[in-house]
Amino acid sequence: MSYLRVLRVPRVLRVPRFLLATTAACGLLAGCDGGHAPDRGAVDALRTAQQKVAAAGSARVEATMDTGDRLASHSAGTLSWSDGVRGTLTVRVTGGDMAASTRALGGDPSQTRFLPDAYYTRMTDTFADSQSGRHWIRHPYDAGSDLSPADALRTLVAAKDVRRVGEETVRGTRTGHYRGTSGGQHIDVWVDARHLLVRRTQRSGDFTSTVHYRDYGASAAAERPPLRDTVDFEDVARDG
Repeated sequence: MSYLRVLRVPRVLRVPRFLLATTAACGLLAGCDGGHAPDRGAVDALRTAQQKVAAAGSARVEATMDTGDRLASHSAGTLSWSDGVRGTLTVRVTGGDMAASTRALGGDPSQTRFLPDAYYTRMTDTFADSQSGRHWIRHPYDAGSDLSPADALRTLVAAKDVRRVGEETVRGTRTGHYRGTSGGQHIDVWVDARHLLVRRTQRSGDFTSTVHYRDYGASAAAERPPLRDTVDFEDVARDG
């Protein structure tokens, strides 16, 4: 799936459905493209990284998302995945033709809360006026979504063209760089000497997302929004 599904809000503005953070809620289907034979050394290294990241259970994340001329955003927070995904991200709109409408409906900064069953996006009073006063949109996770960096590494392991690109320094950390394609997306990851994921980039057409990970083991929390202040994404889309 894409990070961007467009909401049609009754008599208001059109705004992208952000799966604002990144990695943690980005759905990459377990498929792959490309004709290269997989690099067995790369596969083994990524499997080790997947196990280490899964065991770490949480990390601080910083993500950027860009859709060409349409929208760009920056998000940051802490996510855990040891018992279902959980955490809170603060999101800022940083540019694009849809920036003004997105800020009007989603706020700037806005907040996204990840819980094991769904993620919740806080909208503005302008949005709530069209939804019986409800501010939070509940987005159930798509089937096949990679909800943690460990899931994302598992997806890349399955890519038929996965390979090691070389060594690079990312924010002062020496890393191994790996690349592959899955579900029509080009995926790059950078893994440090502890076998922990440092950066992940996904590209498809004019869509690009980049996520940085640090402080593995950091505490993450998210409170479920009140039911009376929540509307399901499908109900919003159906009303549009």
